[in-house]
Amino acid sequence: MSDVIHRVVPEGSIDTHVHVFDPTWFAYAEDRDYTPAEANLEDVQAHGDALGLERFVFVQPSVYGTDNSALLAALKLHGAERSRGVAVVGPETSDGELAVLHAAGVRGLRLNVKSNPDGGKADIRGPLGTLMERAEPLGLAVELFCGATSLANSSDIIASSPVPVILDHFGGVKVSDDGKVHGLEQVKELLSLPHVWVKLSAPYRVAAEGAASPAIPGIVQTLFDARAERLVWASDWPHTGGGADRKRRGPAVVEPFRDIDDITETSNFLAWLQTAGAARQILVDNPTRLFDF
Repeated sequence: MSDVIHRVVPEGSIDTHVHVFDPTWFAYAEDRDYTPAEANLEDVQAHGDALGLERFVFVQPSVYGTDNSALLAALKLHGAERSRGVAVVGPETSDGELAVLHAAGVRGLRLNVKSNPDGGKADIRGPLGTLMERAEPLGLAVELFCGATSLANSSDIIASSPVPVILDHFGGVKVSDDGKVHGLEQVKELLSLPHVWVKLSAPYRVAAEGAASPAIPGIVQTLFDARAERLVWASDWPHTGGGADRKRRGPAVVEPFRDIDDITETSNFLAWLQTAGAARQILVDNPTRLFDF
């Protein structure tokens, strides 16, 4: 990593949600819903240099399905001191393969239905319960990216989970065009459970059509007041798209990344936290504990 002249984030911060897309070396799954632009490990490190980040959690994107080869390569190249992973597994994934993932630095298993344009209201009770059973022997967390309806329908399973549950991207909280906030009380209720975490990532996924919303700082403050010790931050780099555009485009056309200024986005987030102590808690201390750094 090159010398960082300007550090945006506190020293030791962890970006808990970045993806690697490297189709030159790791082919995408044939049944994927979209085809992203390329974002390799060198690009990840450039992202880190811009913010003053050294540590990352690499999250398996849906375009690789259950083939975690690119994730494992990223963990190996970036190093055990500076990286952890969240993998995606299926019924075909053996216990031995899970052990290999854990040894490589994987500390979570992901259930992602929201990247599918038609998955926002999917019934996830069965897959979620199965994933918790697979995660328990190794003490892995389960990371969940779903819509508010799916989350509500599986709240009892989340409540009884034997492993930590991480709710991706504000837990699916949404701000509608009229400024109303939807799903926040549900996320607060789940956050009151002793094993539930919320990833404060991608505020552009919270507001309608990705527009900036004046409601988001209040959402951050509400969740911070509810359970500050179980919140983590992430950039969601390199900022994949989604929604209706993804459905219209399909996998035959490369989907461009969102045009996000990470320095501005991250600086805004730190301002919402208001204090250096809060920033260190959410960007350093909490993710260090959750992802076993």
